[in-house]
Amino acid sequence: MNNMDEDRKIYKVPDDGTLAYLFFHTAHKIRQYGRPGFSRQKLLSILEEMGPMSQQKIQEMLGIKPGSLSELCAKMEDKGLIGRTRDENDRRRMVIRITEEGRRKRREIENTKDDYLFAALNESERSELRQLLYKLYTSDSAIDEMNREAGDET
Repeated sequence: MNNMDEDRKIYKVPDDGTLAYLFFHTAHKIRQYGRPGFSRQKLLSILEEMGPMSQQKIQEMLGIKPGSLSELCAKMEDKGLIGRTRDENDRRRMVIRITEEGRRKRREIENTKDDYLFAALNESERSELRQLLYKLYTSDSAIDEMNREAGDET
């Protein structure tokens, strides 16, 4: 039996019925659905929160290749989401800034991503999930204990 999903090149682990299994694979599924446009969303967030910056700095922050970033920026500029200008102090560098349309698009994405990702849950279920995930997120003790048991003291 081959446990490799050829379409997505991930190793499929048989369902062992644990919460950890369900949590990991649900998170993976959400990441897969959230992937289209992720770099665009991240770039808009970075620019809105940190202000204009060089293309090189953005490339480092996103961890993508220069050609990929240039292509992404060209597409986003064509849609009016960002603007690119030459750095006044170094004409070789491009400075990227978010536009008003980019700010509007970022807000739209932020306001609709829960509806998109969690469409299977009603509002009460979302509220309960939010509380439970927050509880897990703010509690390091269980993760610390697991790491100690595994011999990882970090």
